[in-house]
Amino acid sequence: MTRRNGWNALACGLAVGLLLPAPAWAQAGRGQVNEGNRLYEEGRFDEAHERYLEALRANPESPLIRFNDGNALYQSQDFQQAMAAYQQAIESGDPRLASAAWYNLGDALYRGQQLDASLEAFKQALRLNPADQDAKHNLERVLEQMQEQEQQQEQEQEQGESGEEGEQEQQQQEQQQEQEQEQEEQGEDPQQEQQEQEQQPEQGEGEQPEDQTEAGQEPQPQPGEMTQEQAERLLDAIQEDPGDVNRRPAPARGRKPRKVW
Repeated sequence: MTRRNGWNALACGLAVGLLLPAPAWAQAGRGQVNEGNRLYEEGRFDEAHERYLEALRANPESPLIRFNDGNALYQSQDFQQAMAAYQQAIESGDPRLASAAWYNLGDALYRGQQLDASLEAFKQALRLNPADQDAKHNLERVLEQMQEQEQQQEQEQEQGESGEEGEQEQQQQEQQQEQEQEQEEQGEDPQQEQQEQEQQPEQGEGEQPEDQTEAGQEPQPQPGEMTQEQAERLLDAIQEDPGDVNRRPAPARGRKPRKVW
């Protein structure tokens, strides 16, 4: 995010420019500005900031001092204060500083990950100086990073959705395993129980075997058969009165009476 010769090249170049002839309003605080420029070149950015503040107290209307102070704040990684200084330099309306201030503001915004605002700042720098290749390069770099972030967000969203589906499936499997474990602890085999249910005929299908009766009940005779009691009575009748052999027995459960044997 720097110019081809480094971001410092821009800052130092403009700071040295204060040694050139300047308007009357730029003369106040000149000594403090010169001292701030020297400290800045030595890498003593916090001390340079203090000298620029002294110069601003002497000449609060100078956009050049605010611009240089923004550079010192930037190098100290105080990007928020640097943005404010650059913005004040832009608002002064000095055409000599506007493009450079927009450029440095875009750089500070980029460092603060304010990509949308950074993009607009580099656009402003290019409008004022279409030949600024560094501003064009930085603008393209901001666009690339914005696209990368957008793609990353889409991937994270897709992974989040697939992760939720996998979590739900895992929960269902865990619940099924818990149910099977509970049935095993109760002495039930889920697979065996399911097989028995499949093999067991549905209610109403098939007939009860002839030799199976309800508890406490005697077997019911099939059509044309006598009960044991009827057979015993018939034998007694034969012994007592052979002429009664053909008498009709009492009906059994509504069935049509039939002649004995």
